[in-house]
Amino acid sequence: MNEKVDNFLLANKDLAYKAFNDKIINTNLETIGVRMPILKKYAKDLFRFGVDEVLKEVKDDYYEKILLKGLIISKIKDVNVLITYLDSFLKLIDNWAICDCFCASLTCVSENESIFLNIIEKKLKSNNKWEVRFCFVLLLDYFVKERYLKLIFRYLDNDNNVDYYVMMAKAWLISECFIKYQSQTYEYLNNCKIDATTFNKAISKICDSHRVSKDDKIRLKQMKKMAKLA
Repeated sequence: MNEKVDNFLLANKDLAYKAFNDKIINTNLETIGVRMPILKKYAKDLFRFGVDEVLKEVKDDYYEKILLKGLIISKIKDVNVLITYLDSFLKLIDNWAICDCFCASLTCVSENESIFLNIIEKKLKSNNKWEVRFCFVLLLDYFVKERYLKLIFRYLDNDNNVDYYVMMAKAWLISECFIKYQSQTYEYLNNCKIDATTFNKAISKICDSHRVSKDDKIRLKQMKKMAKLA
């Protein structure tokens, strides 16, 4: 199985894509340079062999292999079975791309919100920065809804992680909350407890959006200047 996967990945490598990807993903894993549509299609084929067989036989020596494993796990229909693989997979993550692609593939979250909120509550206490980023990206992808805003804001305020990739996920989450629920998020920004770096980055991300008015951007940038002085 491992040799079969290696042969497929090497046969589908794109050196230009590898060069581009290597500049932005910041992984310690070896990369081959296989584009996501190809990996997604191949994950469907591998899923037919059984999740256990693929996870056990395929080595963790390439970025694309870890990504394939995440895509395969996300295809498990029984959410209770899926989460039995979650802890071991999260320990394999060493970069934002695998983390975020895995989150995006977990479409079962939408139908199992309470289960995943319990997972988020637990994983936010982790010492593993990628588990923490996983939580905030899950919130971004599936929970930016009015009924969850107070919970999201509480999670943001209670997290003191200073890792760059965690702070950027939080800033991204705040920006999406603002775009969808401006008044509530603006009130949050006026009273939040997040660090200045995350705060300023969130303001920048919001101001990058075409869905935010010019006047709101001016008001937000004034808040950013105040944060710099704090």
